[in-house]
Amino acid sequence: MSRALKPTTDLANRIARVYPSLSEGHRKAADYVLQSPLDAATMTIEGLAEQSGTSTATVTRFVRALGYANYADFRVALSTALKVALAPVEGLADARAMAGSVFATMATTLRQEAANLDEAIATLEEETVDRAIAMLLKARRIFIVGSGASHHVGSFLEDGLALYLQADVVFAASRGGPERAIRHMLSAGPEDLVIAISMPRYSRSTLELASFGKKRGAVLLALTDGPSSPLVGLADMTLFAPARNGFLPNSPTAAFAVADALITTLARERPDAVEALKGLSESLLWTFHY
Repeated sequence: MSRALKPTTDLANRIARVYPSLSEGHRKAADYVLQSPLDAATMTIEGLAEQSGTSTATVTRFVRALGYANYADFRVALSTALKVALAPVEGLADARAMAGSVFATMATTLRQEAANLDEAIATLEEETVDRAIAMLLKARRIFIVGSGASHHVGSFLEDGLALYLQADVVFAASRGGPERAIRHMLSAGPEDLVIAISMPRYSRSTLELASFGKKRGAVLLALTDGPSSPLVGLADMTLFAPARNGFLPNSPTAAFAVADALITTLARERPDAVEALKGLSESLLWTFHY
């Protein structure tokens, strides 16, 4: 069964960038690849031409329009995209094939989450934490970017930071897609902080927004799973939250925990933290159940 190629892969993004300028024949080839990538990955150039209703010459020009030297390079890129996209499916299939009870699956998952938290603590560096907290306290504005599971971590972080910081906190990635997020970040500068959150499979839009913020002069704090994350090379500071999950693409548990720890630390370090919390508690007095 064919699966549409997700726009988080490099190949899909290449197609998206050039699609408006493609000829009708090139678009037929592009549409077939996007809708039937599993089939396309196993086809010869003649097969793709036949299935897409084009010619081998058209397919050759199409792959060159994408920036590939030849059809062989294009197939390698397509196979790589599929490997990334389908890895969680294969992992879940392998896990389901293993003997084990419902209870065992639940317990194993919780142990994995505990291991992720232990590793997050072990990789924590005092200098990085001190620098991150200092920057959060003095930043003029804080822009948060993240998608997928990281989007929920970003939303949680936005709420917490808004409570305990005087800075303007903007969850840019929730403002209607990456194009609109860029508009919100156009005024970012050296006095601002960008918090980029990304777990495997890493979102291209998050990387692009993080890079955009850096180019505007903002400081970049990354919250990601490990040293191999593409965010690490961009970031001025990185907090690690391992995201291993034996059954699913990733786990946001450690990322939520690190975000919660950031909020807690800021609540303690803010000079007027007690007064601010007192004012908040009084304003919410009649919203609680007693």
